[in-house]
Order: sequence, then C-alpha cells, then structure tokens
Amino acid sequence: MSFLGLDVGGSKCRYEWWPRGCAPGGDAATAQPAVQGIDAAVAALDDAITAAAASHQRPDAVVCAVAGSGDAALAAEMAAALEARLALPVAVVGDVVAAAAAGLREGAGLALWSGTGSFAVARGPAGDLARVGGRGYGFCDEGSGYDLVRRAIVGVLRAIDGRGRATSLTDALTQAFDAPSAARLGAVAQQLSPREVAARLPVVLDAFERDDWLAADVLMAGMRQLVELGEAALRRADLEAAEGLRVALGGGVLRSDTCREGLVRLMQAAWGHPVDARRVEPGAAALGAAWLASGWQAGEQPQRRWVEDVAL
Repeated sequence: MSFLGLDVGGSKCRYEWWPRGCAPGGDAATAQPAVQGIDAAVAALDDAITAAAASHQRPDAVVCAVAGSGDAALAAEMAAALEARLALPVAVVGDVVAAAAAGLREGAGLALWSGTGSFAVARGPAGDLARVGGRGYGFCDEGSGYDLVRRAIVGVLRAIDGRGRATSLTDALTQAFDAPSAARLGAVAQQLSPREVAARLPVVLDAFERDDWLAADVLMAGMRQLVELGEAALRRADLEAAEGLRVALGGGVLRSDTCREGLVRLMQAAWGHPVDARRVEPGAAALGAAWLASGWQAGEQPQRRWVEDVAL
C-alpha cells in the first residue's frame, strides 16, 4: 500500500509518498481556494494527484494540506469533490496540520512556521494540537515573509516623509518593486499578492548584511513575534518552554540562516537555556501529509484525530 500527501502553499504545491522513499516526490501547480475559488482549486488538486499517480501508482488514500482550508465546511466540500472525481479516499486539512506532521510526529513539542504567512502549532502530551496565528496576512501573520517586507516598506515611507531615519532600503525596495519612485512604493506593493510581496524578502536580508538599521529592526521585531506565537501555542497545549523541548522550524523564511539563527538566539534569551531547534527540510510537510493519509486510513492515532480536526 502507498499513500500520497500534498502540501499546497501560497506559492507552490509539493507531493510526497508514504512509506518514505517508496516513490519520488515532485512539484505541481498550486491551488488556492481563497483566490481561485473552490472549483478551480479542486481541479488543480485533481491534476496534481493524477500526475503524481501516473509516475508511481494509484494511492490508497490522499491527504491534501491546503493553505486557507482550515475551515471544516470548506475542507469537507473540497474533499467530497475530489473523492467524486478520483474515486478514492481523500481528506483535506489546513497546512498547520501538515506542519505538525512534519515536525512533531515523534512526540510533544513546538513547530514554528514562517513562509508567505506564519503560525505556531504545539503538540501536547496527549497528542492534541494547539494552533496560534496565521489568521490572515493583513492582520495576523506576524514574522512572515509578507509581514517582514511590509514592515520594511512602512519604514521606507516614514523615512521619505521625514518621520524616520534614512535607510538603504529606500532605493533597494523601490527598484525591487519596479516602483516609479519611493513615494509610490506602497501603492505598487499593495496591488500585489502576499506571495509576490514576500518574494522581495531577500532585498531586506541583503540590507541587513550591509548593516542597515531598518532591516535589522524589521528582522528583530519579526523574529520576536514568532517567539511570542510559539509561547502562546505552548500555553494552549499545556507545555512549558523547558530545556529539551523539541522545536521544529519550517517555511521559506526560516530557511534563511539569518532569520533562523536570530530566532533561535531570541528563544534562548527568552527561555534561559539552549533550544533544541531543528530545521524542517523542504518537502517535509508533504511527507507529513502522506504519513497522515496512512494513519488516517488505518485508524491510527494521532493521525486520525489530526485529520478529522481540520479546523485548526
């Protein structure tokens, strides 16, 4: 038997198989129900699953972890549509569940995720999950790629209006967004998707390496807010930030050494001890979704409970 998992984010879709290594994974077109609508997202997922099966075999079950599908009714509607198309068991869960499956399969701990968006999820001693953050890029994605670039743009606009210090990011971000002037930077950026804004994060990281004060402030504030997300998730899961706590760090932002190492230093300063932080490799969330599919079909815990608790 083999099981397929899809990790469907704001910018890409990755699929993997379980048992681990039974077939190669791959990339497919992403599916965003909040942007494309449910019908188009279901069609894109159908195409991704069909393409993956063509390179290996028909899966015995599929779990699709889709950003923005944490609502139980939406997830059930998408799953039913996919099952009707594919004639096989399909579950749709939020990307938070796949992150937990990627970083917390082995036991209690904390996963901090920062990509286009951000969130924290903790696994308690009994296997229950507690999620914090990731409630929408305009309001609750602190420390995400979008949020970091947005904060940098705010700093630039304050500087050109005489309300803040000069910064090298004025020219760098104006060029990166192809804005006609720094004064038009905000107007240009707000016409773009969160993914397109977050894609300019390397500009902020480059400025940090050149000792730009605004880049340093933005990154420090963002990483501090990720620590706060993690601490809130731990409280909700009845866990303490004790020495030896398993911490998984995932998402595109935390693949940056600058961001990841800064985050770990802040956690160690806040918690007063070394932190056992491990990087979640690209593709791990898709593999986690495939692991979920396997346990869900077999009625194993915690997979079955996690799949059914899609409203995280």
